[in-house]
Amino acid sequence: MSETEKKEMEWSHDCFQIATNVMFTQMSAKKGIKMFKERDVAAMLKEYTQLDDMNTVGPLDPDKLTPEQKRKALPAVNLIKEKRNGIIKGRTCADGSPQRGYIPREKATSATLSLDALLVSLVIDAMEGRDVAIFDVPGAYLWVDMPEEKEAILKSEGDFIDIMCDVNPEHIPNIRYENGKKVLCLRILKALYGCIESALLWYEIFANTLKDMGFEINPYEKCVGNKMINGKQCTICWYVDDNKLSHVYPAVNTMIIDAISEHFGKLVVTRGNKHTFLGMDLEMLDGRRYEELSRESHRTVWQGRQ
Repeated sequence: MSETEKKEMEWSHDCFQIATNVMFTQMSAKKGIKMFKERDVAAMLKEYTQLDDMNTVGPLDPDKLTPEQKRKALPAVNLIKEKRNGIIKGRTCADGSPQRGYIPREKATSATLSLDALLVSLVIDAMEGRDVAIFDVPGAYLWVDMPEEKEAILKSEGDFIDIMCDVNPEHIPNIRYENGKKVLCLRILKALYGCIESALLWYEIFANTLKDMGFEINPYEKCVGNKMINGKQCTICWYVDDNKLSHVYPAVNTMIIDAISEHFGKLVVTRGNKHTFLGMDLEMLDGRRYEELSRESHRTVWQGRQ
């Protein structure tokens, strides 16, 4: 790796750390330890356990890596976030910025749900008096295998390697030291968060699952699917792993959720008239209106029918 490439990678990594520590509500796990102490360690232990249980990464002999493989290795980023309910959540992802140098943008861009599509679907839900269910697919990307031809290597550094090795001692023989720091290289086996192709890989497997269930994907809004069930339309809108499902009959929503859980494990589901979706608090009022609730009690009503 040339000095210029090395400096560019360090600069990219520094920018990522600044963004996660200052601009976003999440922070580096290293900073999280200072704030949350044992809760931070417990959150990262839970995250590493999930990664190991789902075979997200595999062992790799560092002595057999070529200079090219070492150059393309993606730095591991450990993040901590305090959720609105007070739960501390850990996440390990890859800094996929080096991949931009050799993976074309068009091969790594995934469809996303537009705000217009979401608002229109809420209006339809209100007009038709539909039952609405919100659900999340935990560890969504980890259900997707990384294709063998898309080799990706994760490079972890520092004290968090110890937690990873506590979860899986198989990694201990592959620890090396660089500039006095512990280093562990792992083969990425699943579509790990941060790899620039992961979102597209997840979209393809989730959209194909819905198609196999009989949903027709909207050609203009590719994160919206519809299916006629019992003479009524069932609609699903999704943004990565967050989903809004609606149908006039609650039993139909239950049936669809059960079918999806057969593919992606136990889902985190909320039912009823009050929901939180993509950072918005929503409530169905008199069966015909949706209202967004803000902390300042400012209210914007989307009326399906005046």
